[in-house]
Amino acid sequence: MEYTIIIEKNENGWYTGQCEQVPEAISQGATIDELKQNMADAIKMVLDYNAA
Repeated sequence: MEYTIIIEKNENGWYTGQCEQVPEAISQGATIDELKQNMADAIKMVLDYNAA
């Protein structure tokens, strides 16, 4: 499944993201690649929690 991530760069130069399909999944990263990996982990964590 594909997910849409809203990405913003904050004043400290970090990237933050929130998933449109799983709004509880929020993360950050120093680079966009790091943010993507962190978002994948956050989405999985939320989906696993909701399935329990």
